[in-house]
Amino acid sequence: MKFTTQLRQENDSVWQQIFNCPFITKLTDGTLAPEAFRYYFIQDNKYCVAFYDLHQKIAAKMTNQDHAYLLTHLVDLCNEISERSPIYDELKLTQAEIDSVPVAPTAYAYITNMYYQFEQQGVEAGEASLVPCYWTYTEMFREIAKHGFSTKPVYKDFIDFCASEEFGSLNQKMLDLTDELAENTTDEGREKMRLAFQYSSEYELQYWDMCVKHEQWLLDQEGVDTLAR
Repeated sequence: MKFTTQLRQENDSVWQQIFNCPFITKLTDGTLAPEAFRYYFIQDNKYCVAFYDLHQKIAAKMTNQDHAYLLTHLVDLCNEISERSPIYDELKLTQAEIDSVPVAPTAYAYITNMYYQFEQQGVEAGEASLVPCYWTYTEMFREIAKHGFSTKPVYKDFIDFCASEEFGSLNQKMLDLTDELAENTTDEGREKMRLAFQYSSEYELQYWDMCVKHEQWLLDQEGVDTLAR
């Protein structure tokens, strides 16, 4: 059994919660609040900046140059920030607005954990921590597209992008890379990869929930509540 197949099976209960979480079900049927969608894009911009930075940092530490080249150029092949620019335009979402909003607690924790996996647990664990983002999006949105859906045009644009063959091909490259890294590391290395994959899978679930709740830092929320009184 491939290592990635094993990872997928081990994390299925979490993934099923992701596929059926309120953000995704509402996105698909068009009932998602526009504010939640906008919040997602603001936070995802911050996440993607760190996500792509990690691709570069992990690649720089790889001894296999083919692996390093692949990880580096995945960002060039499909950069979500640039690829989604029409959606940013549709939402009238500017970089100034994005920069004015703090990274949310769950997004901060997710990003910090990926850096931890790389810096403290090693290259293989760092790479494994990136995979659930690619893979959950690919599997989830392809399934949605296959069964058909009716939603708002801007939501459809987002779903179509994530369900695209282009995005799916990146996911497959990541899976192949993960299996190669797992094959060439130690049992301890594979265990670190397994945990890194699990933690990122759980953070993916928490991330979608964060967007529905418009999660904020406690003192930031208290400030908003005070102004509202």
